[in-house]
Parts: sequence; C-alpha cells; structure tokens
Amino acid sequence: MTAKVGNTSKVSTAVAGNSPPKRRVAKEKRVESELRKLREITKGAIPDEKRKTVMPLLANLAFLKVKLDDARADLLYEDIFTEYDNGGGQTGLREHPGFSAYNKLFTTFSRGVKQLTDMMPNGTAAADALIDFINETRYG
Repeated sequence: MTAKVGNTSKVSTAVAGNSPPKRRVAKEKRVESELRKLREITKGAIPDEKRKTVMPLLANLAFLKVKLDDARADLLYEDIFTEYDNGGGQTGLREHPGFSAYNKLFTTFSRGVKQLTDMMPNGTAAADALIDFINETRYG
C-alpha cells in the first residue's frame, strides 16, 4: 500500500508511535456499543438472506446515532440563528451551521431506520425495540 505524503489516516498507531486520542477511542466504543444494540434488536427480526445486506446499514445507523447525540449536546445552549459579518459590510442573521448539519444527520438517520423497519415484520418485539432506539436519539 502506498500513501501520499501527509496522509496519516492509513498509519497505525504502532507505526506512528503514539496512541489515538482518548476521545476518539471513547467515540469508537460508543459506536460499537450502539452497533451491538442494533444487532441484538434485529437478530431474529431480519431474515438470514437479508442479514448480510443489513450489516453496513446497522454500522451507519450506529455511527449516526453517536454523531446525533454529540451534536445535540453541543447545540443544546446554542441559538438557532447566529449573527454574521462577511467583512464587506454585509451583516445579518443566518441559521446556525450546526443546526443545519444536525438536521441533515437526522434525516439520513431517519431514512436508514425506515429502511430497517421495512425489513421487519410489523408488531414484533424487534420493531418496538427499534422504536425505543430511535426515541433514545430523539429525546436522550
């Protein structure tokens, strides 16, 4: 594998001589935890022939849930609109960029959950558990 100079994303921590930041490790563990929850929720509810196809979706949903939780915590005390000054004499209010990003994340998360629920039979315990998982993101 050849990498461009300056591209350290492929360099392992052993080669780089340092460890990943603790915050990064904590986030990776949170994503793994959410992925375990999703695997458990969908274990008996997704037919085996669809299971392999669903795994990347579960990984993305776990990632999105962690990002949404972090974004919500970061935005909790922020105003929805923020002042701007472009330096050319133009000033005003604009939507806080964090809220725009949060809305995009939540839309993507919601679509993924819809895909997942469409693969599950209605009224099953797994579908109910998935609703609880969504509510953790929405209200947690």
